[in-house]
Amino acid sequence: MKLTTLFMHWYKYFLSIFIVFFLLSCGDYNKIVKGDNYDQKLAKAEQLFKEKSYNRALVLYEQVYQRFPKDAKGELSYFKLGMTYYNLGDYYMSAYYFSNFAQRFPTSGMLEDAVFYSALSSVHNAPEPSLDQEDTEAAIRELQFFVSRFPTSNRVDTLNLVMDELRLRIETKAFMTVELYNRMERYNATVASAKAFLDEYPQSKYRLQVAFMLLDNAYILASRSVFSKKKERLEDVLKIAETYRDLFQTSKYLSKYLTISEKASRELEEVDEIDTFEQIVEFYNKSQTASKTKKMEYLEETLKLYYTFAQRYPTSSLMKRAEEIYQRAERERSSTYSY
Repeated sequence: MKLTTLFMHWYKYFLSIFIVFFLLSCGDYNKIVKGDNYDQKLAKAEQLFKEKSYNRALVLYEQVYQRFPKDAKGELSYFKLGMTYYNLGDYYMSAYYFSNFAQRFPTSGMLEDAVFYSALSSVHNAPEPSLDQEDTEAAIRELQFFVSRFPTSNRVDTLNLVMDELRLRIETKAFMTVELYNRMERYNATVASAKAFLDEYPQSKYRLQVAFMLLDNAYILASRSVFSKKKERLEDVLKIAETYRDLFQTSKYLSKYLTISEKASRELEEVDEIDTFEQIVEFYNKSQTASKTKKMEYLEETLKLYYTFAQRYPTSSLMKRAEEIYQRAERERSSTYSY
């Protein structure tokens, strides 16, 4: 019991001493803030900065800069404003001060540090890949500016590595966009974004996944298209399959790749069959309302298309109808010649 009482006595004693010193220091700080001695303000700001009392240091650095905006005191204070915000984790404010520092003090000995920390502030502001990457692109530009402005700096190699990381972040965002469209079954958007991704990042670690999403969605889009768009889209599927054939050969997607390629080839053959037959019908119908000269041209084209059709699709279910049109066209051509 006596030990506890003694402990509380000393605790209160030291606490009261701490409070006294704290109040005295606060009083000292407030006097400096309100005073006109700017050398003292700057010295106190530097002390507070070293003690990591950043918010109180900010007030004094700002006062010194406002009083001496163009001389050495102002230069140091403006730079330290940037460093103080940087240490506080307010990277938008630190970027503001460091980027402006180069304009206000272009010949400063602290210029390299200012440009460096301006770039680092932008890097800290760069978001995760799932978010909009505008700030990431801005950070890369800042880093590129530093490298071009100070190419011999010992910081260049490190910043190049940081740029690689930021570029990967943008690349990952682009990949996630393709993935999102794929999950949402937005086939047109998946195809467009996947093609753009593969053009932009031909060596990407996501290349295989994106190439398969492109092939898969291009096939689904083609197979569900109206007939007028089917042929072109199926041809696009086969072009994609050929472009990335080697990539798929040793991948987990090989079986699916082969299935899609076979289906697209078969469907394209069916589309060509119908398309050729419809051309026979189209040219024959045109011959029925055309002038004599044009009629002969249309009939000749009808017969040529029939020969192509008969050669390519001898077992077609449309062959009987194609033969009927052929026979009529042949008779009309013969009678037109004899006439």
